[in-house]
Amino acid sequence: MAAAEDRQAQTHSSDGPSQEAAKDGKAHKASSTRKASIFRLAWNNMDFSPWILTMMFKGALAPAISIAAYQGTSFADTFSTLGYLVAIMSVLSFPILPRSKFIQTMLLNVIAICFGAAILLLAIYCSVQARAHTTPVRSASSNGPSPGATVAKYNSSASAVCAIWLFFNIYFANTLRASRPQLQFPVIVYSIFVNVGLTYAPSFPTMTAGISFAKLLLEAFLTGFAIASGVSLFIFRRTVRMGFLKQTAGFLTAVQNTLSAQNSYLQTLGKEDVFRKPQDVEDEHTNGKPGKSHKATKSGAMLSPEHERLKAAIGALGELFGTMHADMPFVKREMAYDNLSSADIDELFKHCQGLLLPLTGMSSAADIFQRIAEKWGWAEPASTLSNEKSTERESADRAKSHWNEIMKTLHEPLEAMTEVMHDGLQHTLLTLGLMWAPKPKKSENAASSNGSQRDVEAEAGAIKPGDRGYAAHIAKKVDEFYDQRESLLNVFCRQNGIKLETNPFENIPHATPALPLESQSLPDDPETRNQNKRQLYLILYMEFLLWSTGRAVLSLVQFADRKVEDGTMEKKRFIAPTANRLKKWALSLLKVEDSSTQHTPDATETGATTIYSGASFQASKDPEHLPPTNIWQRFGNGLRKAGSILGSTESAFGFRVACATLSIGIVAYLKDTSEFFLTQRLVWALIMVSIGMTVTAGSGVFGFIGRIAGTFLAMCTSFVIWYIVDGHTAGVIVFLFLFIFVEFYFILKFPRFVVVALLSIVTQVLIIGYELEVRKLGAKAATSNGQPYYPIYLLAPYRLACVTGGMFVAFFWTFFPYPLTARSQLRKDLGVSLYLLANFYSIVHTTVGLRLTGREGDLTSKQSPGRRLEKARGEVYIKELALLGGLRQHSAFTAWEPNFGGKFPKEQYDAIIQQVQNILNYMMLISYASNTFVHDPSSTKATWISDFARLMTSVTPTSQEVTSILALLSASVTNGNPLPPYLKAPQAYQLSTRLEELDTDILSIKHIAEPGYSAFAVMQIASSLVSDDLEKLIMNVKELVGEVDFSFHVISTSDSSEDALLSGSGEGGKGKTE
Repeated sequence: MAAAEDRQAQTHSSDGPSQEAAKDGKAHKASSTRKASIFRLAWNNMDFSPWILTMMFKGALAPAISIAAYQGTSFADTFSTLGYLVAIMSVLSFPILPRSKFIQTMLLNVIAICFGAAILLLAIYCSVQARAHTTPVRSASSNGPSPGATVAKYNSSASAVCAIWLFFNIYFANTLRASRPQLQFPVIVYSIFVNVGLTYAPSFPTMTAGISFAKLLLEAFLTGFAIASGVSLFIFRRTVRMGFLKQTAGFLTAVQNTLSAQNSYLQTLGKEDVFRKPQDVEDEHTNGKPGKSHKATKSGAMLSPEHERLKAAIGALGELFGTMHADMPFVKREMAYDNLSSADIDELFKHCQGLLLPLTGMSSAADIFQRIAEKWGWAEPASTLSNEKSTERESADRAKSHWNEIMKTLHEPLEAMTEVMHDGLQHTLLTLGLMWAPKPKKSENAASSNGSQRDVEAEAGAIKPGDRGYAAHIAKKVDEFYDQRESLLNVFCRQNGIKLETNPFENIPHATPALPLESQSLPDDPETRNQNKRQLYLILYMEFLLWSTGRAVLSLVQFADRKVEDGTMEKKRFIAPTANRLKKWALSLLKVEDSSTQHTPDATETGATTIYSGASFQASKDPEHLPPTNIWQRFGNGLRKAGSILGSTESAFGFRVACATLSIGIVAYLKDTSEFFLTQRLVWALIMVSIGMTVTAGSGVFGFIGRIAGTFLAMCTSFVIWYIVDGHTAGVIVFLFLFIFVEFYFILKFPRFVVVALLSIVTQVLIIGYELEVRKLGAKAATSNGQPYYPIYLLAPYRLACVTGGMFVAFFWTFFPYPLTARSQLRKDLGVSLYLLANFYSIVHTTVGLRLTGREGDLTSKQSPGRRLEKARGEVYIKELALLGGLRQHSAFTAWEPNFGGKFPKEQYDAIIQQVQNILNYMMLISYASNTFVHDPSSTKATWISDFARLMTSVTPTSQEVTSILALLSASVTNGNPLPPYLKAPQAYQLSTRLEELDTDILSIKHIAEPGYSAFAVMQIASSLVSDDLEKLIMNVKELVGEVDFSFHVISTSDSSEDALLSGSGEGGKGKTE
């Protein structure tokens, strides 16, 4: 070693100048390569796909066209000083929306603006009449907000009338906005219209002037809508169907990634130290420092990187599925020229849902192993245990070694099954045209050109994804995996000393009865027998879900092949929505509907996910009134409902927005400040209130900081846009387009900041548009409305100050007179979530009962019980998933709220949210597994299925007691009332024990090959997990709301009764003495 180092040193010392230069060149090249790789990595992370670039171009094009059109003389003469509104409306119309969403939004926008124009004319008429009855007729001045709209001097009566009209317009509009999430954008546009119109209305002396202004204002808005419509419908056309099919391709690709993550995780279960802390493993060998590749749970067990990757993959899969579900109604409503019909799209979506359920179940298996590791202490090194626990440690190590051996046996069939499912998904993508066929690699082309390297016979017999008949290949592989379960059973029997006289996987009509699981060959210890039983059920649990995933992939492949065979994929056809679907769409515009990002792009910022839980969540009976029996009583009920609307949360929000608006708008209606309001353009502070008011304080803090930051950034970029080209009109428009082009990237990639980015774009359009307006019209014409001219270096800071003032007022009224905190909203939404969970459990309970008794009916009929339950189950499941996402956002926003008093129990809320998510997944697994009892693929074993279903009916695998407890928890959390005393979760159903009491042979291992046997194992494990998480849920809710306690405890006879009672009454009013 020393000699080698000496030779290396001599070699370095003998290097000449040329060698040194060469080394410097290599070092420079390596440095350049590293820099290039950094830039390449950053570029790849930015994900500038063709779709992103086209949407950025499309979003920036509409305002650029509006600003450029204003440079035309006829355009400028028509709109005069209101031309900037054209560009702003082209931005707020959001032309990058898919076609059907854009058309719906645009239709509602036009209706809102036309209604606003009618209301504005009525308000102007009232103002003119108030002026006429209080002020003598005087000549009007020539200057006004628009050509032909002359103005007169201040009149207090006209100002008071317009202030009242403004208050009630904003109140009713925002009450509607809070109660109907699908009307968010139209209400914002309507609010801008009435804010601009009613601040100028008091100055009009005649209706002629008012009509002229209202007409021009309406034309400006409609022109902006028209430009946005042209860009949306003709430039890079995009439909919801295109986006949905792209999402479907992404979903199937994500399923492939999830299968890979699932395979990697299950491979790690064969390792002995999978649940060990890295520092413990290193300390046993090298006493190294703790590693950072594992994440510890509260109980000490470690989450491996593979486990984290699997959880992240399942989370991304569920989020993408939620987006697909939100787009489904729009896919069915829009017209298209495509291969797949609306019914085909609906069937494709159901196949995707069929893939999601077993994959979610496998992620639950990872949590089950985590609980097993925590229970047996697998995460603790042997050196930390005392001698008394050595026996327990040996038992734990023996159980772990059994699991390691079982999971190693599963490796090979699991890898083969994962590969088959991956290829099946690839086949679906290719067959349905969701992806291009991959080009052959250069190495493959080179090999194919060399005849000696080709195996023609092997290529002729091989079948690849995309080939005809691939479904039969998938079916064969899935059946092979099903048959390979025999190896796992042999390992389990060998570990537990069970000898099988016959092979249960062989279809022998009269097989000799095998030893049941409770055989005399097993240990007499009940705990050991139960442990073996749980181990068998968990093995069957994983096998069933893996097999079910394969069956779901096979079903998807068969669907794709059917679309090819029936000619659907050969040619495109015109697809139009039915009249019934259009009728449902029209009705959906007015009824209460769940909110989502398709209606409110700012929902990701505010966390305001609105879920309509159903009429049954409201009070079904009035304890103060009996049901009405005559017309007069019904009329009285109507009056009381009107009063309840005024006292609702939505009405309170509308009242806050109206008060905030008039807090600034009052400046426009007072004599000493009205001129200041118009000259300093404070109308945009009013508009910021309409855009910036949020329901909760946490999102208000976030929005307040974000909007001011966005406006400040817009001010800075406006300077760059203007001065980089020295104010030349053509260059300014080009750079404005480029900056908006970049800002739309953040709208597309970071939805949480969509409002901040939109506000930045609108501010840029305001500043640049005004400066170009003055250049086009001239300073004299531009100041004819009474507003002085400001150069850009003054106008931009004024805009920032104006927006900041409006946002501060909105922020103030979010907290005053009492804060609408994200914490209170989190608690109320959590109560709704628990209610929906109770509803979902009740539906699952009824579903399982109908399937066991065979009373589901014909599922192809919409009126059959099974079909109606399926629809209800899907609707509640999606509602719950959407609400859980909103709850997590509310929980995140609690960190932004100022804290007064005790600390907010965020950990308990997060724990409850996770437990609700777990129970929802386990319930869905129970429903999914019970479907096997109806659709049994093996007709030769119908006898066992019928006997099993008959026994399960008498056992009742689910209980409505869980429904009652969840409903009680919902009421306590919603109203903040303590739980009743002695509330406990129902005991976990020991289904196997109760079934064996009825029939000792029904769960014999000889029936293990039955699909229903594995489905039973899934139901057994899922029901146990529901009971486990329900108990934790009750404890966490009890920590939040408390528990009623009427008990008294005598601690010491030396204490007087009075002292005991006094000390007991001080314990939170519970009356408990300690």
